[in-house]
Amino acid sequence: MTMALPVPPEDLRVTVGPFSDGGVFARSGDEMVSDIVALCGVATDASVLEVGCGCGRLARAFANHIASGGRYDGFDLSREAIAWCRQELQPRLANFRFAFVDVQSPTFNPTGTITATALHFPYPDGAFDLAVVSSVFTHMLPDAIEHYVAELARVVKRGGRCFITVFLFDRDAAAAVAKGDTIFDFRHPVGPCLAFDRARPEEGVACRTDWFVALLARHGFGIDSLRTGNWRRVRAYEISQDHVVARKP
Repeated sequence: MTMALPVPPEDLRVTVGPFSDGGVFARSGDEMVSDIVALCGVATDASVLEVGCGCGRLARAFANHIASGGRYDGFDLSREAIAWCRQELQPRLANFRFAFVDVQSPTFNPTGTITATALHFPYPDGAFDLAVVSSVFTHMLPDAIEHYVAELARVVKRGGRCFITVFLFDRDAAAAVAKGDTIFDFRHPVGPCLAFDRARPEEGVACRTDWFVALLARHGFGIDSLRTGNWRRVRAYEISQDHVVARKP
């Protein structure tokens, strides 16, 4: 039986995507978690970490999969989003916890006191069967991405997996940008990544595919699957990003 959980208000929903419609917000979370469970073989007693959990779009959906023997932990740099999750979701879900991390972000938390390259995920080594990183690396610079991947390698168990959504920049992406097939105009190099806004690169970041795959490998992750989204061929913000399932042997 599907658990009925509250939906966050519109002012929070639109901070994590084009979700002015609460029904679309809920369905998108359900659909993504269904994909994650299938691709990553997530057991009902799994321990799940969500990096950048926002206002609970995926947490709400995971609540219908994770049983009492499992657990979910999510953290985010939005005080408002975490406050809502703690008030509306955590009391209803005994094995779900939400944490605020005061990470500095020009867009999402400009007054943050911790740099992304200095954040120690607030969990012990080898704590999780699965880590989900959805639309987080799309707003981070390369050194911060490298640090987060190192932290993922620390907190994910051996045999565990990461599900990551990201813009991967490959030949098809370069062709799409050149032809104007996508509104994500990644033209400005930032190390091994590219941004669509030179002045505010963290507004949107794509990772060169070979660099990102090599980064995961350097931290002990093998690639289980890599699926391209439709952002290269759809001129809209309501698109799907690429996703990577990486496994820690």
